[in-house]
Parts: sequence; structure tokens; C-alpha cells
Amino acid sequence: MDKQNSERNRDSSAISRVADILVCPKCSGQLKIKPDEILCLGCGSKYPIRGGVPLLARLGTSDTWSTDNGKSEISSKAYQEQYHDIVQAEDYNKAYKQKLFKRMSTAREYSILQRLLRSQGHCGVILDLPCGGGRLSPQIAPFTDLLVEADIAEGQVFYGKRNLSLNTPQIWMTASAFHIPFRNESFDGTVCCRLCHHLPTAKERQRLIKELLRVSKRFVIMTFFDYNSMKNMLRRIRQPFDHKAPKMTMTINEVRRQASENGAKLIASPALAFISSGHRYALMVKDNNRL
Repeated sequence: MDKQNSERNRDSSAISRVADILVCPKCSGQLKIKPDEILCLGCGSKYPIRGGVPLLARLGTSDTWSTDNGKSEISSKAYQEQYHDIVQAEDYNKAYKQKLFKRMSTAREYSILQRLLRSQGHCGVILDLPCGGGRLSPQIAPFTDLLVEADIAEGQVFYGKRNLSLNTPQIWMTASAFHIPFRNESFDGTVCCRLCHHLPTAKERQRLIKELLRVSKRFVIMTFFDYNSMKNMLRRIRQPFDHKAPKMTMTINEVRRQASENGAKLIASPALAFISSGHRYALMVKDNNRL
């Protein structure tokens, strides 16, 4: 019992570090943190705190922010429903440690991510969303004094909280990248890896970039699948024969345009690999915070 109380007090103390920048994901109202739940003083919504993790994820896609209710198009709703079970999350994270290709890809990601973060200098607070099980967290942590780990999938968050321990303080929570429960410019920077290419519509991808830049004071680092990559070009050539669904892609110019529309500039867009992968990293820097 003493151990449980100690862990509960530690988790409550961690959450309190971001209490002044947290907002309701539904109405952006002020939140009151209680021992076992978070209450919105605006709309009255309640968000449970389970195992020290605030569950602040608002599920849904364009139906939750646009006027057309998103009924006429596909969405990422099915993707949002994955990895809520911790066993599924564990299998996902183990694959990145056990499969050779994924280990090689991760090593390249480490190098690119470190280079981009280093170019922006040290930070007070960074948001990692989606954090998954913390695969990239050890690379982000040295560049910040506090790392907020968030993912829409409960299983991923609980897996990461259970298995990852860093010298940099961490706060774990569930959150949707479409409705990030933080005030404008709450973070020095935000890292968003391996999410954009799961979003099937331009509307969702635009919403993602808008939200990431909204909560970021200085920069955003995001991955996307490049429409003009060699990987995607070969896939498009083979599509009439193998009938595989097209990749969910963006062009570099599309990313540049979305950054500009949200007060930032695309500074760099290094490819993860020129043949074996179509993923690129995008470093978007706010207009008044370019180094």
C-alpha cells in the first residue's frame, strides 16, 4: 500500500508540472486536476487518471472539428482504435527491436532526429506525440528538461511508462494529435513521427500540422511519406498489377505550404532512405524562432 501511495503521489506531482498549460480537448476550457480524474471547469467533461496516466484522448476525426461531419469520406478512425491493448502494443514495440530491417531503419531515424533537434538547441519542454512505447524517446530526452509523452492508444502509453526509464523527467498521457489538450505555444518543440502516413485524407493531414504548430512555440519535427519518393514511384508503377492500395502521402511542397499557412517555414526535409523507404522528416520552424 505504501508503494502504491508513493507511486500515486509521484504521478500526481508529475501531472501538476503541466497543470497550467493543460486544456480540455473538447472545449479548450480550464482543467482541475483531482487525485483520480481531471475535471473541465468549462464543459464539465471528466477524464480519468488511471495508473498515473491522464486519459485525455478525444477520439474522432473530421467529424469532431468540421461542419460537414466527415460523412462523405474515409478517415483514420480505424487506425485510432489500434494498440489500446497493452499486449498489442508490446508486440508492436518488440518488432522494432527484433526485425533487422526495422532496427536498421530506426538507427537511421536516430541519426536524423538527433541532427534536427541539435539544430534547434536545448528546450524546456518537448511534446512527443505519438510517443508509442517510447521508441524514439531516448533520442529526444537529452534535448529537453521535460518530455511529455502522449499517444492516442492507451496500450502504447502504459507499455512505455512501464518499460522506459530516462534521466529526463517524463509525463505520460493519452491524447489525440487532432485535439492536443494544451494551450497555444505550450512547448518549445513537438516531435510527431510515424503518424502522418496513417492519415488517409488531406483534411486530416492538414489538421495534424495545424495542431502541431499551434502548441509549439519554436519548431515541429514531423515525418511524412513522400509522394515523389522512389519507393512510392515504384509502388505506383506496380499498382495496376498487384492492386495494392496507394500510400497515404504528401509532397514536400504540400508540407511547405501547410507550414507557411500556420506561421512556420519548412527548413529541412531529409529522406530516411532514398530507395528502401519513402519516409521523410520535416523540420518546420516558427517564423519568429528561426535559428
